Amino acid sequence: MKKILSVHYDEIALKGKQRGYFQGLLIKNIKEKTNKQIKVVESRLVLEDYGLDDIEKLKLTPGIAWISEAYSIDRDEKELTKLIDEITEENKNVNIDVKRVDKNYDKTSLKLKEELAKKLKLKFDKMGKKIRIEIMGDSFIVNYGIEKGLGGLPVGSSGKLLSLFSGGIDSSIAPLEMMKRGAKVDLLHVYALNSPDFALDSKIKTIAEKLSKVEEGLTLYLIPFHYFSVAALKIDKRYELVLFKRFLLKLAEEISKDRGYLAVITGDALSQVASQTIENINAISFDIQLPVFRPFIGYNKGEIIDKSIKYGFYDLSIEEYKDCCSIVSNTPATKSNPETIKKLETAVEMEKIIKDSIKELKTVKF
Repeated sequence: MKKILSVHYDEIALKGKQRGYFQGLLIKNIKEKTNKQIKVVESRLVLEDYGLDDIEKLKLTPGIAWISEAYSIDRDEKELTKLIDEITEENKNVNIDVKRVDKNYDKTSLKLKEELAKKLKLKFDKMGKKIRIEIMGDSFIVNYGIEKGLGGLPVGSSGKLLSLFSGGIDSSIAPLEMMKRGAKVDLLHVYALNSPDFALDSKIKTIAEKLSKVEEGLTLYLIPFHYFSVAALKIDKRYELVLFKRFLLKLAEEISKDRGYLAVITGDALSQVASQTIENINAISFDIQLPVFRPFIGYNKGEIIDKSIKYGFYDLSIEEYKDCCSIVSNTPATKSNPETIKKLETAVEMEKIIKDSIKELKTVKF
């Protein structure tokens, strides 16, 4: 009997001829996080040497559907019965599942499950201890400590994206949603006070560090707000927030040209706030050459908060912090149009603001 950590994927299994590529990338990511050797056993990945810290790391690894501490034993039903008896000794209420990976095994999954229940007087209960028995070619794998993963695809399989990052609820987990789709994501934060040290001594750094546990080697770009804030004194206050969001997208677009990002991510949800009406989103995005991904565009606020809590970002996101959006107008125009925004860009000399701001760009690697 051997104790192992069993790692399972789901979406990767649907990739047909490309499955080997995606599986190989996931193995690479796991090795980088754990520095452990991985064996491939059918469609599961196995770590024979692992610690509890490895389990925590893998729970935050895109591409992994679930992981479990498990026992690998000889394909002997007497040994299997004895092991299940030991696992369920204190509680016979179980949520047990049997999967026949080796279709040549002489009993069906249901038959083996029924026989175990009868011999050990097990009671099936959806809320009971979760046990998954896998019938392999030459062994049984008994999973008993099952933990749900992020699922999706391994980071690095979908190119590089740059995410606008204020530190709020939406922008803190929008990058994670795209990491789950295989993207390598870095962050762009515009800080309100004169020194980037202000941001690096706040939740901005803490959240970026947490996201770096999902994606190894995450980069945070820090750019000052003051060039925009001074120039915005020239325009109608109602358009300041809409123009600021336009500034963010154009800033991200300029950085992306130099650093190879293929799209920009925002935490926008349609009409969640006044600056996110369809008219304003259109005016803000007008003529931006890169795709703009908005993973929460159809969500309501409660759904986004639920995700933030699920991923463990909510308490960090609501920490007090002077972000730029809270400084500019709280009563923005709700129906801006591209023509108006283009005129305002000319009035504030947007291209000059962007060039001056980028000159003070600070890069932090995690």
